[in-house]
Amino acid sequence: MAIRWINAGRVSHYRSQSIYHGLGYALTKATPETIVVVIPEDPYVCVGYFQEPTKEVDLGFCRRHNYPVIKRETGGGAVFIDSGQLFVQWVCQPGFLPRKVEHRFQLFTKVMIETYKFFGIKAYYYPINDVHVDGKKIVGSGAATIGEAEVVTGNFLYDFNPEVMTQVLNLPNAPFRKAIGESINNYMTWIKRELNDPPSYAEIIAIYKNKCEQVLGGELIAGEFTSAELKAIEEAEAKLRQGGDALKQVSESSAQHKNRLVKIHAGVWAGWFFYQANGFGIEVHSQMRDHKLELIRFHPRSSDHHAWDLKELEKELIASPMEEAGIRNRIESYLARTARTNQWMTADEWTEAVMLLKRSVDKMRGHG
Repeated sequence: MAIRWINAGRVSHYRSQSIYHGLGYALTKATPETIVVVIPEDPYVCVGYFQEPTKEVDLGFCRRHNYPVIKRETGGGAVFIDSGQLFVQWVCQPGFLPRKVEHRFQLFTKVMIETYKFFGIKAYYYPINDVHVDGKKIVGSGAATIGEAEVVTGNFLYDFNPEVMTQVLNLPNAPFRKAIGESINNYMTWIKRELNDPPSYAEIIAIYKNKCEQVLGGELIAGEFTSAELKAIEEAEAKLRQGGDALKQVSESSAQHKNRLVKIHAGVWAGWFFYQANGFGIEVHSQMRDHKLELIRFHPRSSDHHAWDLKELEKELIASPMEEAGIRNRIESYLARTARTNQWMTADEWTEAVMLLKRSVDKMRGHG
């Protein structure tokens, strides 16, 4: 089995995304299975197919720093991309990849894992579409059907700037932005962070090509885009540009939202939510890891509520499984033990405020 191998080198931000889109739409029955490696030359922001850019991205910040915002046709979350990332793009005939999406991601990431291990990075698969190193994400991937093609994409994270990443996200306030930055720093890693003497891109590409042949059991033969594919790539790029131009017309004020959910990686989610009951309003900053509450902070809108020591309630809830009955039991136990009244919110209402994070994650996953 021969697989076409294309090293597209360094390209513009739009071209780094338009390649796999164009290849997908140009696929015919005669098109070989194709693996592309490509490095984006310019920084930009990319959002997933199921995301709304105005909710996910701080458009004003992106404009001020001349970062185009591109919406791709694969899933996943909003990411800041620059030349510190090496993209891998598989564009395949229907039926070439495993039928189950989880098995598809396992195959795709296996080659990346073997490449990381070759250079001494102890990477491993984290379902459903991540690669981790000691609990930290180092690869995310996405999949889609584009045209008739089955497409899977991912990247080798060579270098990364968490501070810029937090700035491009549309977040409700400075404290949450700071917390997201800390979470990204804690739960993401990259090659230059893991290795004192990191390999060059050329070395990574060479080993990756070799591992593809070993894992896929076929020879990778250097090839080029056909004229029909180049035309389709250019058409895809024009479409992506149109979408980016449309976002430039959106006012900054229309892109502000009180509630916010951020995926740090497949096992870690953080959120900032506003909850109101009986005229009492409270903001809730929470984070869960592997379905357990890792952090929670209550910020009452009313100064009267500061008579409560909410830090004690927060401590009561830390490490709780994110299940409604268990959360309610802990809150009821706290209220009874401390003889707190339900002057502001009932135990059910406190439970609902805490569970906003879990409900939002479930809703997001339902769309993905």
